[in-house]
Amino acid sequence: MEAKATWSVLVIHQDTETRQRAVKFCDHLIEKFWSQYEFDVDWLSYDLLENAHSARAAGNKAVEADLIVFAIQPEGEIPDSVRKWVESWMERRGDREGALVGLIDPQQGGLVSDKPLFLRAAAHRAGMDYLTQLPQDISRAIPGSLESYSERADQVTSVLDEILHHKVAPPQLLG
Repeated sequence: MEAKATWSVLVIHQDTETRQRAVKFCDHLIEKFWSQYEFDVDWLSYDLLENAHSARAAGNKAVEADLIVFAIQPEGEIPDSVRKWVESWMERRGDREGALVGLIDPQQGGLVSDKPLFLRAAAHRAGMDYLTQLPQDISRAIPGSLESYSERADQVTSVLDEILHHKVAPPQLLG
């Protein structure tokens, strides 16, 4: 039996209410994809990002995470500590694929918030997909990505095998 790939999920929540929203999201994620993947979920509150040591450790997790979930309230501003933390890990991700999920309940806020715009821009700058709900699929390699080319390069198909093992006589030189 083949071992399941593990998806690393980092959840950032603003308060108790948003944490509950993130728990429901993660429950649905695991329920939908448990047969294909294992999940390693780390939880991080806004308050922990105030601490330099916790923020640095969380930044290292964000660099490696397959999925980063922001569960936040629609009203108000994103604190500077959270903005600085996002900036601290974005560049370090390199070409690593992944998705950033913005769980922001639009029914709670009257005015349009800049939070989704910030998260979308951060995802774009980090080379990640931006999602607002549970994805239909979470396959790792996106066609056309470096990871998918690498996976395909390691596969020996029957056509490639035939080419590699087909003996061809050297060309005759005319003299």
